Amino acid sequence: MFDQSNIIAKRMHNILETEGLKGFFRRIEGRLRSKWFTFHMFLHSLQFASVSDALEFPARLDPMIVRMLERCQRMLSSITFQQVNESDEGEIDELTAIDPWGRQSREEIVEKLQEGWCCYVAKFGSRIVAFSWIKAGPKLYEPFFQRWFTLADDEVYAWRTFCVPDWRGRGLIPMLIKWMVNHLALTKGVTKYIGWVKADNVGQIYTLAQMGYSVVGRLGFIEVFGVRLHYVWGPKAFSLIKRLFFIQVSP
Repeated sequence: MFDQSNIIAKRMHNILETEGLKGFFRRIEGRLRSKWFTFHMFLHSLQFASVSDALEFPARLDPMIVRMLERCQRMLSSITFQQVNESDEGEIDELTAIDPWGRQSREEIVEKLQEGWCCYVAKFGSRIVAFSWIKAGPKLYEPFFQRWFTLADDEVYAWRTFCVPDWRGRGLIPMLIKWMVNHLALTKGVTKYIGWVKADNVGQIYTLAQMGYSVVGRLGFIEVFGVRLHYVWGPKAFSLIKRLFFIQVSP
């Protein structure tokens, strides 16, 4: 809190020094016209007790989903899964082309891989039809929230998951997640897969519940006049985070 107060005081001093009193009040007027901005999410976790649990299907998975996955496995026997490495030039080029959140450059993708992020893809032939990014600990910077998270040894953070439009509705994402948790359990000893979904996204929340996810906490922020109050709570996710609430001046 003290550090943030110093930052605010320094910013006010810089504005007064460079723009004068008139510029200072003009900025205040602009801030007062700005609206409140809030973003609230549910934290979801897919947890399995051991590696052997992950090798079949995640714990508590709805039997209907299991049957759907089994049918999909037979129907989509030509789908292959892999983890993308820095040397996979073709896959990296394709990821830059299909990213729906704003095209990432090759350099940005390679940089994320070098930082310890993992990208898993589902492929039909040589074409990527779905992908998902995850990050293991100990720390990760989430650019959307503009904050750091601390992960326990058994936790991974799910960042972005996407399926191309012509392959949606075929159970491909559950298959990809199943393959990912198997791989993570075997290679990293992970037993908890954490992600977030907007609190008002009822359809996605229902789908995640059917896949075995449970709500383990809340995550979000409230921003007023350029000052953001971050919060996270829920003892079953991000258990190593000590600061559950903190104030940040928006960039």
